Amino acid sequence: MGKRVRRSGTTGSCAGRSLLVAGSYVPRSGRGEKILPISARPAARRAARAEGRGREIWVGDEILYVTETGTGKPAVLLPSMLIDGATYRPAVEAMARHARVLVVELPGSGRASPLRAPWTLERYARCVAEALRALRLERVTLIGHSLSGAVALVVAALYPERLSGVVLVDSIGFNPPRSVLSLVLARAAEAALAPRFIARGTPALLHNLLFHTRSALSLLRIAATADLSGHAARVRVRTLLAWGARDLTVPIGSALAIQRLIPDSTLVVSSKGNHDWIVERPAEFADAVARFMAGSGGAA
Repeated sequence: MGKRVRRSGTTGSCAGRSLLVAGSYVPRSGRGEKILPISARPAARRAARAEGRGREIWVGDEILYVTETGTGKPAVLLPSMLIDGATYRPAVEAMARHARVLVVELPGSGRASPLRAPWTLERYARCVAEALRALRLERVTLIGHSLSGAVALVVAALYPERLSGVVLVDSIGFNPPRSVLSLVLARAAEAALAPRFIARGTPALLHNLLFHTRSALSLLRIAATADLSGHAARVRVRTLLAWGARDLTVPIGSALAIQRLIPDSTLVVSSKGNHDWIVERPAEFADAVARFMAGSGGAA
């Protein structure tokens, strides 16, 4: 299929046995660690009620936190690992009008279990593939934003049999800034363009820096330096590149670079969107995803 560009808006290891559990996190290391049950945290309970049904799942030796809402074809949203699923509530509510939306918080972030050592993007991708198997999901649309967009891309490259399509929302991994300082400065410059995202995401970022410190610092380095051109060239899954025209963190040139590498890819540009338009402009984003899932690739 050819490559298409559409403007929306005003211009048009986790290896091992997987178990579903409803209780607390009990590490399998045998060292007697005691971790407060995720479901017992008041903030987590309130967020789960707002987002839909929340539960924990075991994947190998780690716990992932999953919320689910809506009906229809399954769409799995991976929150950026520097924040959490609750940050994306506006987008989830909008998408749930058209699809069954599952939000999966990955280890080393949010309400998922902490990691003993930071992971690579490939290990996150393997965990996602095994999570989809544990949730008995096949042929899903996988959605990743920013940092989790990189994970979604690697899943599409390495585990295409699990997916019907992948949506990369202002994904990192192309033309990286090469330094954490440059990344932080870009995010700071963009803060005024994303008041809703900043209000919702800042508490989650602080939580991750406090409770998932090593993972968060490692992820910042990955966001600043990762080059996923090699993985992108292997992707043969239908791909929607959903980008904000005003993205200062990962400018639109990165989307064009990805599109050149993925044969069956469509680029949708939000003319007023920035790096976080998935939260700032949820209805517009949900409409693009609904069209993509319906098989039109986001085109009208």
